[in-house]
Amino acid sequence: MTQSNRSDPGCAIEAKLPRRDWIVLPMLSLLTILLLALSFESTTWWLFPSSESGLDACFVKDDPSGNAGPKPNSVCSERIVESRLAAEYRFNSCGHRAGVECGPKTQGTYRIVMIGSSVAMGLFVPREKTFAALLPAELSQQTGRKIEIYNESMGGRFRGGAFPTKSSAPRFKEALEANPDMILWILTPMDIENASFDNSSPAQPPSAEVASVPGEDKNRFVSSWNKLQVAFAAGTLEDKVRDRWEETKASVVLKHMLYESESQDQYVKSYLQNEDEAGFLKAAPNEKWQRDLEEFQVYATEFISEARAAKVPLVAVLVPNRAQAAMISQGEWPDSYDPYKLDDELHTMIVSRGGIYIDILPDFRGIPNPERHYFPVDGHLDAEGHAMISELLDKELVGGAFPPLRVISPPQVALERNR
Repeated sequence: MTQSNRSDPGCAIEAKLPRRDWIVLPMLSLLTILLLALSFESTTWWLFPSSESGLDACFVKDDPSGNAGPKPNSVCSERIVESRLAAEYRFNSCGHRAGVECGPKTQGTYRIVMIGSSVAMGLFVPREKTFAALLPAELSQQTGRKIEIYNESMGGRFRGGAFPTKSSAPRFKEALEANPDMILWILTPMDIENASFDNSSPAQPPSAEVASVPGEDKNRFVSSWNKLQVAFAAGTLEDKVRDRWEETKASVVLKHMLYESESQDQYVKSYLQNEDEAGFLKAAPNEKWQRDLEEFQVYATEFISEARAAKVPLVAVLVPNRAQAAMISQGEWPDSYDPYKLDDELHTMIVSRGGIYIDILPDFRGIPNPERHYFPVDGHLDAEGHAMISELLDKELVGGAFPPLRVISPPQVALERNR
């Protein structure tokens, strides 16, 4: 049997691929990858049903800034990939997701008006499972009083928006007009970070420049090949592909599965690697966070002053984000970080101006893996997370921090009746 000689020049020539194969084989590989990606994306749409643009239907379409409130008496619903529940948003004639019509409170009712952004509104969660809906029954049972929470929490149509912002003053006056016995201000780290948000129209991404072809009008249609060349030259093709991938349901599902499978320690370590996102957790916050706090302080001063003038107590509380809750539950963190730092600064800021501050962060030390009650990718509280926050708020509000709602023991009841 004759063996081929690899050193034979003729074999080398014979082994060369035809020129067309250099085009066909990569194209087949690319087509295979695309087919696999499309199959996976189709599977995720079947296994994880969602409708992620439902909330937008409750807002005016031609409002470019997103700062206008929901349309009065509007109803819409949505379900994100990470949730097993569909959330219906039903807004009353005042544009509030309050569960009741706006108007005077009934006689003998202690009304709490809740303000805040998307977490307090209950984004992605059915209203009856939000802490705004759960807390009144718990408080009523503990105190023996008829207590209602009228929820005015809402930002812009961009997923709940930020609160406070430069247009928040009218909304705070609206809260005072609801005749509250107390205003409960739900704060999140994101609200502090967004305090400097100016409510201007969202910046439009710059349009990609296209290569000009000599002798042709710049407004003429540019071929896909030229656009591809421009993308390669500008180094934007990779960014566009990545951005498009981030928008797919398959990307969210994969990240959800990855984040959900992480241990608490792994999650905290990976989160802290992003110093920009974890800046508020630093023991010595950077200049950006200091500026955000200074901006937020302006709103806090104004709101507390208006509440005091109306003789309405303002009670503020910080609801931690997912990583912050995990760090406190874990009980340890790097020396350069302090998950209580922002909470302490807000406490000093609110109380020094005449407001009331309740602190639920220490309670997370006794909750195993509280981060499991947040949507891993989106970061908002899920239904179990809202129930958790409701219990913590109930504990702190009736535990003596706020006298009108504290639980009175039988001997104290007799003593107060004799006064």
